Amino acid sequence: MKKFIQAFLFFSTLLILAQTTQAQDMCKSNPKYCKVLNDTAGMKMMLITLPPGAKLVTHTHPVNLVYCLQGGLYKWTYESTGKTESYQMKPGDHAQGSPEEAHHSWNAGKTTIKFLIIEQD
Repeated sequence: MKKFIQAFLFFSTLLILAQTTQAQDMCKSNPKYCKVLNDTAGMKMMLITLPPGAKLVTHTHPVNLVYCLQGGLYKWTYESTGKTESYQMKPGDHAQGSPEEAHHSWNAGKTTIKFLIIEQD
């Protein structure tokens, strides 16, 4: 847990300092599956809960940090190319991301996926 807190503080600082493009608000686009946990100091923390087969509408992201709470098979397709990618998420998995182009994503597995995403406003 200490390692996660250190990583969170480090990446939070990067997010505040990073220059990003304007991104769509993920929770406004996907209110059924997205809950804002905190929105302050230019940072937004959201909880994404996707039951099997649940799909997020097309959205983008600014610089972000993701932490998986409950895993499963997660897939996404980029609008510009039609390219689909997937990742078998496991609890404790984490990643940082640069601003992302428009994509839609979904839970392609048989278990509910839950993850935190922290984005720069």
